[in-house]
Amino acid sequence: MSKHCSNCGVEIIEGASFCSKCGAPIENISIQNDKDDDILIEESLNQPNKELRISKILVGVLVLTVLFFIGKSFLFDFEPIEKSFSITEQLSKLEGKWHDPAAILLGDKDAIIILKRKGEIITGKDKKGLYKFKITPFGSNNYQAIVMAQNRESDFSVHFYEEENKLVFFSTLTKSSWYLKKIKY
Repeated sequence: MSKHCSNCGVEIIEGASFCSKCGAPIENISIQNDKDDDILIEESLNQPNKELRISKILVGVLVLTVLFFIGKSFLFDFEPIEKSFSITEQLSKLEGKWHDPAAILLGDKDAIIILKRKGEIITGKDKKGLYKFKITPFGSNNYQAIVMAQNRESDFSVHFYEEENKLVFFSTLTKSSWYLKKIKY
């Protein structure tokens, strides 16, 4: 049987009063047999390597960080298909001068309709006063319109095609449609 320091585990030389490594008194030294040494060695071998574990965690965090920034760059490159609904923004798109390029409504390709904002609606009329419009937004680029044409009032669903600066009027009653184009200044 060999003597080992119970404080630091170093083998003690016979007859020593203190541990040669840590200086602990011999009274604190316990006697261990070789079997106990084998158990301690096995336990230390079964312990996971802390440095290896820490390095794996750091590599994992690094990979996740890189993936996050790559994913973030892809996500923010795309604009949402439909922006949030704002009445002010929707109405401002319609303000201005419009014409009937197909001459379906006004019968004249050069006739101009002026649309102006009044509160939360758009009103408009042609220069001759034959046509009056009252347009109310109800969704992104979607509107309801009441058109007074030659003393007859009709309801229309209206969609604004921003890319073409085009207002398309569709009557669910008569299944007819026509459009106005915005005049660019």
